[in-house]
Amino acid sequence: MEEQANVDDQNISRRLKTLIRGLTQDDVTEMYKGYRALFEAGAAAIPQIREALFKSKWSSVKYPNEIRYIAGLVTLVHDLDESESEKIRIELRRNRCDPALARILDSIGSFKLNDFINYDVCGVKIFEHKKLVTRQNVKRRLGQWLKSVPSEDLDQIERIYVLRKEDLEALGSYAPVLFCINLAWDNPSPRWSPMSWVKNFEIESTLYHEIGHHVHRDTFGQDPDQEVDAENYANRIMANRSNRFLFRVARLLKRAIEQALAADGHLKGATT
Repeated sequence: MEEQANVDDQNISRRLKTLIRGLTQDDVTEMYKGYRALFEAGAAAIPQIREALFKSKWSSVKYPNEIRYIAGLVTLVHDLDESESEKIRIELRRNRCDPALARILDSIGSFKLNDFINYDVCGVKIFEHKKLVTRQNVKRRLGQWLKSVPSEDLDQIERIYVLRKEDLEALGSYAPVLFCINLAWDNPSPRWSPMSWVKNFEIESTLYHEIGHHVHRDTFGQDPDQEVDAENYANRIMANRSNRFLFRVARLLKRAIEQALAADGHLKGATT
């Protein structure tokens, strides 16, 4: 029994090294491989992850690889055991971690599985907030939209969170470390309302924008070049789905909405 426990610990250690190597070197393949393997190991991996997290106090995080390191490990713990990740978040905050890191930790901790219903669409795990204010069938809409995306572009997307407007500072976001998309579903209008059509266009294009970040394997931060690439990807998918004239009209409406949101302090969509 003790010998088997030692073997299990060694396997976890190897998997953790793979994940850490991927996080610090921004190697997508290693990240995904290490995360998957540790997730399969389950709660037994948490002690070693904790040890890796608390080697430093992280009072001054300056570099993207440090943010990826902490965010990746804390998110993995959160996926394994939400209560344990909350303890880690509190402990890191108590150690006076950098304010930017504290915001990321709070964002990770804000996702509680009990707040969501989950299902699969086109092979992607969807987590839909139970308290969305909408008259739309979200699952059906997502099915229609994701069918327009090449299957290879959806590869390795770990999950899509469909959230309330107040849950996000932007219309959408992409988490590079674990390939998760956050999508604000802001459409309380009746289905026959013109505003409902405009809102659906906005949500759909935001979804493709965030998938564009995933396709290009973008990193943390709102880099202008990354945003252009993601928006071009979204426009290409939208144009393929829509009547060309209607697409141009809708795009003009969307830009007007984005400008209004930007003036109000909201961002379009970004990597976080």
